[in-house]
Amino acid sequence: MNELTVNRCRRLLESSPVAHLAVISRGEPYVTPISYVMVDDAICIRTMDGRRVEALRENSRVCLTVSHYDEPTGDWESVILWGDAEFVDDPRTAQQIIAAFFDKYRDVLGSPLNPAQQLAKEGVEIRIPVDIAAGRTSGSFFSVRSRPGRL
Repeated sequence: MNELTVNRCRRLLESSPVAHLAVISRGEPYVTPISYVMVDDAICIRTMDGRRVEALRENSRVCLTVSHYDEPTGDWESVILWGDAEFVDDPRTAQQIIAAFFDKYRDVLGSPLNPAQQLAKEGVEIRIPVDIAAGRTSGSFFSVRSRPGRL
């Protein structure tokens, strides 16, 4: 495996459509896929109340991973980061996050007439300032490229 540069880690974080977020819930790891956006060097998510939000209210420490796998070549890249989740209370920041979601996921969500109207819908915005990040890519350990889940 090879290290990814900081810039490549950031590009992967900005471009990947799905991440996996790990929290501690009810005394055990709880991992869920999430849609997310990068806003001002933070991972931002919008979710509904539930087990994930309950866990974050008890313990804000999280781990997040994003991966890209190229089917034809078997090459892969992965970024893992740790941080402390923050609930967004500021309506302007929440609006900025929602607008970023509509920009990133426009092909899936369509274009809203007024993204600010989305604030009226029930939801919880959460920021995770990037604390520690590490990135890896398949490489030439021994003579065969590393595959996901293998040494």
